[in-house]
Amino acid sequence: MIFFETEADLTEWFPMPLHWTAHHQNEIDKWSATCAEIVYQRHKKWWRRPNRLALANQFLQLIEAHPNPKIPADQIFLYGGDPRRIPQPFYALAMQSDGEDREAGLRTIVQATEENPVRPPDVGAFDSERIGQGLRCLRYFGDPGDLAVSLNYGWWSEEHQVYASVRTVTDEVGWLATNLDIFDDFARSIWLNPDPE
Repeated sequence: MIFFETEADLTEWFPMPLHWTAHHQNEIDKWSATCAEIVYQRHKKWWRRPNRLALANQFLQLIEAHPNPKIPADQIFLYGGDPRRIPQPFYALAMQSDGEDREAGLRTIVQATEENPVRPPDVGAFDSERIGQGLRCLRYFGDPGDLAVSLNYGWWSEEHQVYASVRTVTDEVGWLATNLDIFDDFARSIWLNPDPE
C-alpha cells in the first residue's frame, strides 16, 4: 500500500487513521482530544466561546464512519480550518492501472465521465511536482434546488506506476468555491510514500 504524505500544516490538516475499531476506543478518544486541543489553541484568540468537548465530538463523529466509509480511501485528511464547522474529509486512494490510456484513466478517477451531472463537470489540468500529471474536476450533482459538488484531484505517478486520487464532497457549494485555493494548495502538498517508517 502506498501512503499519502503531506507538507501541509498539520494543525489545519489532520491525518485520520483508518485502522481503528471499537476495540481501540482509548486511542480514538486520545486522538480526538488531541485534535480538538490543536484546533482550540490555533483559534482561541478570535473564537469567543471555544468548547473542547464539542470539538472532540466533531472528530469522533467523523471516525465513526469507519472502517466502512461510503467513499473508498487508503487515507483521510480532515480540513479543520474553521472550528465552527465539522472538519471536511478529503479521501485519498491509490489505484493500479488497467492498461487504459492515461488521459482516459485520469478522467475516470476524477469523475469527469460520470453520467447525469446537473451541469457539465469543470475539468482542468492540475499537475503536481510531487506526483505527476493530473486533472482537477468539479462535478455537480443532485437537483438544481439541492446542489452538491465533488472536488476531485487525480494524478498518474510515473515513479510508482499508480493513479493517485484525492476527493471531497459537500453540499456547501459556495463554501467550497471560497476555499478552493486552499484546497488546491493542499493537493499540491501531497506526495506518495511506498515505505513509511
